[in-house]
Amino acid sequence: MWIGDFVRGHTVVRVLKQRWPNRPVDLLVTSLCAPLVDYMPGVRSGIVWDLPRSRLALARQWGLAAQLRARNYGTALILPRTWKSALAPALAGIPERVGFVGEARFGLLNRWRWGEKALPRFIDKNAALALPDGAPLPPEWPVPQLDVPAEETARWRQANGLGTGPAVALAPGSVGASKRWTYYADAARLWPKMAWMCGWWAAPVKKLSRQRSSPRVDLAFAT
Repeated sequence: MWIGDFVRGHTVVRVLKQRWPNRPVDLLVTSLCAPLVDYMPGVRSGIVWDLPRSRLALARQWGLAAQLRARNYGTALILPRTWKSALAPALAGIPERVGFVGEARFGLLNRWRWGEKALPRFIDKNAALALPDGAPLPPEWPVPQLDVPAEETARWRQANGLGTGPAVALAPGSVGASKRWTYYADAARLWPKMAWMCGWWAAPVKKLSRQRSSPRVDLAFAT
């Protein structure tokens, strides 16, 4: 999971806490996104477990299932639609396993949801699983939150030479034509003219183009 998708997923946490305010919420998280868990309100803890993207890795799945079983969870929301994403919760024997049928996951899930293709947006597909089955979608979803202590923000700004004035972070990274913003390079030139500090951040595995001749760079988020 990429960082942008993980942050957007905090909306699911907020919907769950509205529905079950007294039930703890843990997240299965990759090592890439794990540092963000501490800043997400409503999240008790993260289970850091990296699974390969291109193979089943059955031994790793059994290891994850053992961790899940030891925590005695009552409900698991399986947000990805892949078959292997539902395997560890099933092996762990979690009583309620909620997800879209996706890749014919009968037996792995026991609370099937239908109608995934009728939901146009990423957040609709994910957050709908946190609602009771058949419940209508709200007009607006709760927005994701990151609660970062002021002293940590100050240390980070000092370490990156950002001072105390307004700043904007441009973080290219997502893949695919639908994630590209044609005017990205123009925005990067505009912010300094408005007396804002402008910084670039990119994941090391992604290729970033800052050239005027190639303005269509992959966009993760601009804040």
